[in-house]
Amino acid sequence: MTADPTIDPAAIRELALSTAVEAKGALLALGGDYMSSQAARTAAKDLGMKGWPFYFGGRVGVLGPVAPEVVHAVVGFFPADLAVQSWTTARDAKQSPPLDRVVDRYRDVQRMWADEFLAALPDDEAHELADMLREIATTSETGLSPLAAAWGAMPEPSAPRHRVVHWSMVMREQRGGLHITAVQMAGLNPLEAIVSGPLGEAGAKFFRWAPPYPQPDDATRLFREQAEEITDELASRAYRGLTREAAERLLTLLARAAEMAAGGGVEKLVAEREARKA
Repeated sequence: MTADPTIDPAAIRELALSTAVEAKGALLALGGDYMSSQAARTAAKDLGMKGWPFYFGGRVGVLGPVAPEVVHAVVGFFPADLAVQSWTTARDAKQSPPLDRVVDRYRDVQRMWADEFLAALPDDEAHELADMLREIATTSETGLSPLAAAWGAMPEPSAPRHRVVHWSMVMREQRGGLHITAVQMAGLNPLEAIVSGPLGEAGAKFFRWAPPYPQPDDATRLFREQAEEITDELASRAYRGLTREAAERLLTLLARAAEMAAGGGVEKLVAEREARKA
């Protein structure tokens, strides 16, 4: 995609930034809610695996049998011991199937989730949305997100709803890699970024960080806001080729799909866990 060269560069930047901000919630859901779905838990059980080793093996297994330190580097917001232990289990032939089989099953989960939650999305709209996401994703720099590059190089599914989830995940991974960088630029460590974000301490517990947790102060919250703004700015580069009409159409389709898929994801799991403790 190429933006209209007659448009002022500042207007192109503003449109791209607003599109990135408005698109991020839908992309996080469409590209990631399957990770915490019942289908994912069932798949892990079928493979004889626990939840976290299946998660790390399925999500990061596209990189191949890399060292645990590499996995910790690319996932960013998980404690090192959880990433290393889960990845070690996922790579252990005595405890887990081969990585390529785990990745294949992870892809199956994506498709099962799409079939369930996006069933009402018409084929033509799903193909249109997937085409737009693919164009944006494949013309974007992925140097800060090896996972986005690896998943983008995977064979594209043919079914329209499967394609939507596939390319949403690639876009989600692109933003995730940028966010790791943005948090570092803002002067925060991963745990500080989590507890000062929307999930708070409940998010830290969910991702298995050990207490005690740092208490966010005004400075930490400010740095967290800065990290989000930096992420938005970096992510917006991917949308600079969109015309206003294309951006509006993209956001319309994303909102429609995300509304169908509402009610899942990490936020729901965290809330449910906290409710059970109440």
